[in-house]
Amino acid sequence: RLCGPPPGPACTRCGAPWRGAVAGQGCGRCRRFGRPFAFERAVGYWEYGEAVRRLVHQLKFSGRRDLAAPLGRRMALDPRIQSCRALGSAAVVVPLPARRAAVKRRGFDQARLLGAALARSLALPMDSAALRRRRHGARAQAGSSLAARRSQVRAVFKARPWRVDQRPVILLDDVISTGASADAAARALRLAGAQTVWVVALAT
Repeated sequence: RLCGPPPGPACTRCGAPWRGAVAGQGCGRCRRFGRPFAFERAVGYWEYGEAVRRLVHQLKFSGRRDLAAPLGRRMALDPRIQSCRALGSAAVVVPLPARRAAVKRRGFDQARLLGAALARSLALPMDSAALRRRRHGARAQAGSSLAARRSQVRAVFKARPWRVDQRPVILLDDVISTGASADAAARALRLAGAQTVWVVALAT
């Protein structure tokens, strides 16, 4: 059985369940990251438990692209994600692009499929060309240390200013773990002129 959203309060900045928090210092993930994230807030629909891990692996590694649309629609029903509507009609959903090798191997980009369903449900546009990867050879991050992840993604993403300038961006990712990829993508979007960046993920 799938677990629900992170129990109890969650960090409004990175979306992590509010465990390991220190008064006045924020949540554990924010403290471990070592500097403020480039995005303003993040929401994970599910906590990344064992059942969710299996579901994500089915989507990403077992070719279950049929899961993406219903999952995207289900995410859009969450009140925390519904709050993205407050960004206004100028907001745009931008999926965090997968590595080219991964897309070639799977035959699809899971964030793009999730983002399309989420955007339709929120009645917002999606722009899958607003953000791209500059280094397609960057290694997969699973199992890497936080320092290694930050180093690997530092200059990976580049955003197209004419697509995001002065617009609020909803950055869609599948899983927020350390926050390094979402931070690097949000930094690129902000450098391209994005007004603000909120992150929405299937799990955290």
